[in-house]
Amino acid sequence: MHLTDKLRILFKEENRLRLIVLLGIIGIAMILLSGLLPEKQKTEARAEPPPYESAADDPDAYRIMLEERLTALLSRMEGVGAVTVMITVDGSSEQIYATEIRDSRSDSSTQISSSPVLTRTSGGESALLTETRYPAICGAAILCTGGGHAAVQERITKAASALLGIPVNQIYVGQAAAFSTN
Repeated sequence: MHLTDKLRILFKEENRLRLIVLLGIIGIAMILLSGLLPEKQKTEARAEPPPYESAADDPDAYRIMLEERLTALLSRMEGVGAVTVMITVDGSSEQIYATEIRDSRSDSSTQISSSPVLTRTSGGESALLTETRYPAICGAAILCTGGGHAAVQERITKAASALLGIPVNQIYVGQAAAFSTN
């Protein structure tokens, strides 16, 4: 008996109800079985906090994150070679929280009070963070194997100035010392 003959028998008038019930049972069984299978880990765009979010917590984390990102970028530039970056910053990060200002007036005086705006989170209440101010960048020193060439120095200086937002006179680019593995 061929497959087409079997399908004709299934689709006959008296077998249609059986087929619908059978397909329903199969569908329900698949739904129930899918709950038993291990879930695939969903990859979200923000599975980990971006580096700059954790940088607000640690005074050195912001500087280190900038050094790593600048090193990664400069090492991809033509003629640069191996790169070491050191950045200096002034102070530490500052977190600014939302505040609610209330004033109460009486006949002779006005009193102004402020309190932080609180938000409900799964762990309780926390103050509403409105802004994080990162420390000002004072300067950068960049050493690389291609730093002995004026054209490479100029490209590195311009890139670092644009990325860090500091003038070129606060950036030093030099050639890294060669070392032997003997």
